[in-house]
Amino acid sequence: MTQRRWSDPESPTAYRDDADPYEDWYRVPQRGGSRLDADDAGGWEDSRDVPARRWGMMPGRLGVCVVIGSAALGALISALTNQEPGAVLGVFLIFGSVAGSLVVRPRTGYLILPVPALAYLVAAFITGLIHDRATDTSNTTLAINATQWIAGGFIAMAAATLLVIVITAFRWRRTSQF
Repeated sequence: MTQRRWSDPESPTAYRDDADPYEDWYRVPQRGGSRLDADDAGGWEDSRDVPARRWGMMPGRLGVCVVIGSAALGALISALTNQEPGAVLGVFLIFGSVAGSLVVRPRTGYLILPVPALAYLVAAFITGLIHDRATDTSNTTLAINATQWIAGGFIAMAAATLLVIVITAFRWRRTSQF
C-alpha cells in the first residue's frame, strides 16, 4: 500500500494542511501576475520588477553567437570586396571575440575559448572559395589554397584567443574575490 500524500483528499487534515517548506523554491512568477503578500517576506514581487539582463550577464551561448556572427560579417565584407580572407576577417574576429567575452557572465567565459579559431577556420574557407573560383578544378589546389587562407589568419586567431583568455581570467578573478 502506498503512503498518502498531502494533496490526497482522504489524508488526515493535520497532514494535509501543513505548509510545504519548499513552496517558494520552485514557484516561478507568471508574466504579468503578482504575488504581493505583506506577511510573506520571501515571496516574489511583481514580475515587472525583475531586472532585464544586462551587458556582462548574458548566457555563454550568446557570446559564442557574437563571435560567430562577427566572423560571418567579416567574411561577408571580404567576399563583397573581392578580397582573400585576411585582415578584414581578422579584425572582425578580434573585435567580436572581445565583445563576446565581455557580454557573457564571468563564469561562462570558458565557452568562448575555442570559438575564435573555429569561426576563423570556417569563415576563411568559405571566403576563399568565393574569392578563388579556380580552386574548383582539383582537390590538391583546394587543399593548398585552404592551408594558405587559414595560415594567413593565424595571428588574428591567436590574438583573439589570447584576448578571450585574458578577459575571462580577469573577470573571473574579479568576481570571485567577493
